[in-house]
Amino acid sequence: MKKLINGAPVKFLGMFTLSMLSVSAIISLRNLPTTALLGTQTISFFVAAAVCFFIPVALACAELASGWPKEGGVYLWVEEAFGPHLGFLAVWLQWMESVVWLPTILSFIAATTAYLINPLLETNKIFLVTIMLSVLWTTTFLNFKSLKTSSFLSAIGVILGTLVPGLVLIILGCTEMPAAQIKGYLQFSKEALIPSSDLSALVTFTAILLGLCGMEIPAYHIKNVKNPKRDYPAAMFLATLIILIVYILGSLAIAAVIPKEKISLISGPMQAFYLFFNTFGLSWTAPFLAALTLIGSFAILNTWIIGPSKGLLSSAKEGYMPKLFMRTNKAESPVALLYLQAICGTFLISLFVFNPNIQAAYWIINTLAAQLYLVMYFILFLALIKLRYSQPNTERPYKIPGGKMGVWLVGGLGAMTCLVAFLIGFVRPAGIDVHHTSIEYALLLLAGIGICCFPPIIFVWKAAKTRRLKG
Repeated sequence: MKKLINGAPVKFLGMFTLSMLSVSAIISLRNLPTTALLGTQTISFFVAAAVCFFIPVALACAELASGWPKEGGVYLWVEEAFGPHLGFLAVWLQWMESVVWLPTILSFIAATTAYLINPLLETNKIFLVTIMLSVLWTTTFLNFKSLKTSSFLSAIGVILGTLVPGLVLIILGCTEMPAAQIKGYLQFSKEALIPSSDLSALVTFTAILLGLCGMEIPAYHIKNVKNPKRDYPAAMFLATLIILIVYILGSLAIAAVIPKEKISLISGPMQAFYLFFNTFGLSWTAPFLAALTLIGSFAILNTWIIGPSKGLLSSAKEGYMPKLFMRTNKAESPVALLYLQAICGTFLISLFVFNPNIQAAYWIINTLAAQLYLVMYFILFLALIKLRYSQPNTERPYKIPGGKMGVWLVGGLGAMTCLVAFLIGFVRPAGIDVHHTSIEYALLLLAGIGICCFPPIIFVWKAAKTRRLKG
């Protein structure tokens, strides 16, 4: 018998589509300029990030999703381990991170659009705001449609718009590696591969972790997977391999053709495309790659617009938010939360674009988003460990190898990495003028975290008070 929702049969997601959803939730060419600043140290940083964070997240989400294959994702997992209060806080942090992150991906889309029309428009703030708001609201309304439509667009978009231009960037970058070493852009030696111990350089590690966040997003669609206990873990491992290859080689490709001091955090990939094709006398092909990159950016934005909102909806149904935010449509899309997200995004976009130093604003917003997400992942890793003890008999078709020792290794390593990266994030970065002293920079981020965490504290307090009165 076919599964029905509102009387209509569900179309299930396959393993490949699910893996592409994972890739579209994580990989983005807009992250490459930030990591390209590290030069050949990118390799060491990504290997460290993969071992200490990305692979532990993939393993944790695979076990949690196969053991609790129900809609809710992060909220459900943390709620099972620590109760609904902490579950709500975790999913709120994930949703809030996606809201804070919106200006960064939208600014990349706007800058890429500018390159297609006239590169000088990249500095035109009216143009940037118009494009960013148009894309935000269009994508929001698109996610009022069915999950199948949204997932299909994300999967196709990430193939055409991220993997294809990413592959072109990597191939062309490899042809420039020897020249880059002669020019001094890249140095392939043991000394050059050793990560810098300077805290102002290590802060980029936090940005790298943000670029690897999102492996739990496909878990929100777990009820639409035909065989989640088999397909979800397989999809996660395939996505992990693709993501690491593109990120490492793509970052090196940009570093090979653009001097560190000239890399733009917003339009770095477009810079690389135009420099590459000018070098080979094929400048006419750059707009085509820019158009494909736009498609990929739409895909990742589309994934993040709907994923965290579906997770927050699960907690809203438990009474943690006003009933207004529980509103859904016939396609079970959380329309009220999508409207709220778009309104908040509109406000943040205005603050971001009209900041006198967009590069600094981009970095600060990116770091704040990373810190919010790292707190959520810290809670998630603790939930993984707790559930092995509190619910040992729950069937887990995929279990982290090594018994409790294996879970402690994966969960403990992941939680410790989140804590260290969170603290490093407060260090003012090198090479980017943020117009603040080190103390002011740290206090600015701390204030941002406090503002973002204030609403869930109030919601939890009101929910607990209501339950006490009813009890």
